Amino acid sequence: TGTLGDNIVYGNVSYHSSSPEQIAMLLEERGLMPLLDRFEQGLATPVAQKGDTLSIGQKQIIAFIRAVLRDPSLLILDEATANIDTVTENTLQEIIKALPAATTKVVIAHRLHTIANADEIFFVNNATITPAGSFDHAVEMIMGSARVS
Repeated sequence: TGTLGDNIVYGNVSYHSSSPEQIAMLLEERGLMPLLDRFEQGLATPVAQKGDTLSIGQKQIIAFIRAVLRDPSLLILDEATANIDTVTENTLQEIIKALPAATTKVVIAHRLHTIANADEIFFVNNATITPAGSFDHAVEMIMGSARVS
């Protein structure tokens, strides 16, 4: 499963009776088409570990699109923007913002601007979790604290 041909889109059976045109409209509504248009095979682009011609960043984009289409109640993104350019990262951020409010988003990132709009920010350092509060306080904590290894 997972291709537009069989109408089951990456774990979301609610699209089972959807036509390829309806799925394309859904992708457009979610702002995913500019990302997907980069790939000749679209959503059906194969992602493999060996013998693959996709870059790590391209694999991240395909995985992100597939995850969003699942309509998850919880979306965990672990360094989802680490290997992509800034323009693509901004597009991903807009898509994350457009997810339903009911979707809990956990974003693990090293880039500060990736977490700029987070409701809550935590730092993990040497197995210690420290709440940062606001983005401004997070920046202060980074500038004034040393990393413990």
